[in-house]
Order: sequence, then C-alpha cells, then structure tokens
Amino acid sequence: VATYYLYDKYVHMFIFSLCTIIPMGPEDVLRKGSGTLCEALLMVEACTKDIICPNKQKDPVAKFTEKGNLLESETYIGGKVECLETGVYRSDIEYKFDLKPEGFQGLIDNVDRVMTFAIEVEGGIDRRKITNYDEIKAEIVEKLELLRDRPSRTETPFVYHIDVGAMYPNIILTNRLQPSAIVDDATCASCDFNQARNGCKRKMQWVWRGDYNPATKGEYDRTKDQLMRESGVDGTDRPFHELNDMEQAIAISDRLKLYSKNAYKKTKVTEEITRTDTVCMRENDFYVDT
Repeated sequence: VATYYLYDKYVHMFIFSLCTIIPMGPEDVLRKGSGTLCEALLMVEACTKDIICPNKQKDPVAKFTEKGNLLESETYIGGKVECLETGVYRSDIEYKFDLKPEGFQGLIDNVDRVMTFAIEVEGGIDRRKITNYDEIKAEIVEKLELLRDRPSRTETPFVYHIDVGAMYPNIILTNRLQPSAIVDDATCASCDFNQARNGCKRKMQWVWRGDYNPATKGEYDRTKDQLMRESGVDGTDRPFHELNDMEQAIAISDRLKLYSKNAYKKTKVTEEITRTDTVCMRENDFYVDT
C-alpha cells in the first residue's frame, strides 16, 4: 500500500508531466532512454523558437581504429565523482582527521581574493561599503591558522554534501559543444572564417575509450573475402553478397571473434587515449539556443 501511494504522489504525475512537454505517450516516455527524450524535447523547443535543426549524425556500419582494428564500441570518459574517504559520518561521533597544512596556508593566502569575489561578484556589493570587512577577515584567518597549526585532530565533524548542479549542460553551453561542431582540418580549410584573428576554433582535450577486436585490418579483409565465398552465414541459404550492410557487418564481426579467440586468445581489447579535437565556435548553435 505504501508503495502505491509513493508512486501515486511522486511518479504518476511526473510521467504525465513529461508527456506534456515531450510529444510522446506514457509508454514511449517510460521505454525510451534519457538521451532520446532530451533530443525530442530539444526538437520541440527548436520548432517553437524557429531554430534550424542539424541533420542527425549516423555512424558507419563498420568503424576502425587508427591502427586498423575493427571497433566494437567507443565512448568517452566523463566526469568523475571523487570521494575523499568512504564511511559513515555522524556529527555526534568523534572522528580522526589528518589535514594538510599547506592546503590551509593556500587558503589563508587567498582570503582577500575569495572574499572579494563573494562580496562583489556573487553578492553584487562594493567591498568598500563593508564596514567590518577586516574583522570578518581576521576571524576567518584565525580559524584557518588553528587548523593549519594542528593538522592531526580528533573531533566531531560537520557533515557537508557538495554537489555540482547541471554539470554537463554547463560544459555544453560554455564551450558550445555539439556533435556538428567537432571539425577537422579539412572542414576548417574550406571555411571563410579560417583565420587566427576570428578566434573561432577551440582546442579541447578529452579521453576516448574504445573496445576493439585484436585482429588486424589484413585479417579483417581476409575474413570478409572468405565469407563472400560462402552461403548460409546467417542461418539461411542466402549468399553473403545478398545480405544488407548491417547483416554483413554482424557476420564479419562474429567470424572475426572466433578467429581472434583462436589466434590471440582474446576477443576484445580496451584502450583509453587522450585526444585533442577542434570545436567550431561558429557552427549552427542548435544545442546552445534550445
């Protein structure tokens, strides 16, 4: 009974709220992934505000790494959640802390800069109008010095939870990131704005992670050539050349996995590479505007 009332209060109306802003029925809203739902919402916003939508990018059926290996899947390394130390903390139970004095010294050296930013940028008040600025600064420095001078301490902690709100949307908006904005040298060479004074190219580093078959490009070609001489590779009597591109790719991948299992004693290799790509600042700003 409690589960039903929780659903009725928090989930039921949320589903129909999504159906209101996304032109889909309840079954589609529940079945589809978050990426598809966000894309549908952006399309609705683009239609409302008369924003030009870019063509949806499609990956090739067979994709290879720079070394010529057949790529099974690829993704990126996103933001990481750092936990200082796992455990259960309570504000009424003493805990042993081992602090770093140089970290507190760095905070003491930057007190003026941090306080000025908080007062003028975040608070919108001129620092000269604060009458007790020096007193507050002295109190903060005194507390930081106590922590710096006695880094090993046992006391009851204050439990804080610090979260980064809307991290990915902020990164996208700040750097104008979108699939169509990732360009290469050939794209920039044909652009009229390809000049340093325009400042339209932003270099950004990211970590690529991919799973690929250990077989080489030559072994891939031999496997494909062998399959083209066979019939019934998909369980039917159809020859290989009558299969569509997706069915051919699946047949080649399955056969190559069997070959790699015998030749290399493994069917998958995972690799992480730090890459640098160029983000075009003048690209159609569909994701930024929506």
